[in-house]
Amino acid sequence: MCELFGFSCNRSISIGFSWRGFLARGRVHRDGWGVAFYPDGRSICLIKEPNPSVNSTMASFLKSANFVRGKIVISHVRWASKGEVAYRNTHPFVRELFGREWVFAHNGTLIGKLPNPRFYEPIGETDSEKAFCLILDRLRELGRGASIYERVKCIEGAANEFAGYGGFNFLMSDGEHLYAFWSGYSSLYYIIRVPPHMGVVKLLDEDFEVDLSELKAEDEVATIIATRELTSEAWIRFPERRLMVFKDGLPYLSREQLTILKYVRSSSHRVSIRSISNGLGISIEETTVNILELKKMGMLKQDGRDRVPANHPDATFYTNPDLRSTIDRILNYLKI
Repeated sequence: MCELFGFSCNRSISIGFSWRGFLARGRVHRDGWGVAFYPDGRSICLIKEPNPSVNSTMASFLKSANFVRGKIVISHVRWASKGEVAYRNTHPFVRELFGREWVFAHNGTLIGKLPNPRFYEPIGETDSEKAFCLILDRLRELGRGASIYERVKCIEGAANEFAGYGGFNFLMSDGEHLYAFWSGYSSLYYIIRVPPHMGVVKLLDEDFEVDLSELKAEDEVATIIATRELTSEAWIRFPERRLMVFKDGLPYLSREQLTILKYVRSSSHRVSIRSISNGLGISIEETTVNILELKKMGMLKQDGRDRVPANHPDATFYTNPDLRSTIDRILNYLKI
């Protein structure tokens, strides 16, 4: 099994601490390592080797020099299941689309024969790179002017289709958004760090710790994604078969979704779609669409006592207890 690491931030910073713990997992995942980041927000700096990260002079230098720096970073340690141990089969993979370089890394094994891509072609033999090419084919057909919501629908549709072939957890980015998907295979977690930054955080894979108040800037917001928890913090499991999108260090939510989230969070008890619609002056239809999106993300839960489906005006919801502290910090930071 391979492992994934993703990072999204509201400013270009070094990822030395968290990435240090991730690279230590090359003790087990010894068939290659790689890291991709956006120095200018559009083009990729890609560094990878078909060797264990723990034995790599390059990886040691990158950690010590704090060279890996950006608003978005994707990294991978490989345990080969398809394709020989070679540079061409080492993640992440990169392709250009509409003037931006897209990067992709995958965890899992796809069983069976995927269709052949029409425009993008794999260079190596992995199922991962082939799936990446197929997703980019679909985005290319969607067109240059597609909205973020159209792209999300396209990527999520392909992801759920390919998840039918086996484990399909992945991280993907165009330099502006970080896309993450957990197919239900193995695991995928994230942690959001929002000011004020306080407390000592320990790595789980090394005897190393930092004080966040000394490490983080006062206005720094970041999300870290990993196959398994990297630190002693309270990590959140990804929703299954739901594409999550992150931008500038936070989950990508519309203003209406944030307003609804605040309304539900400030309620002392479960609240219905009808009540939210009336209270915020948003139509039932728009409220329902946004509630269902927040439910898919795992931020809202439907009350188990309801006798109506989730899209019914009388369906009632409350914020996920496991995410309430994170939700509070996001809302406070954004001043919603």
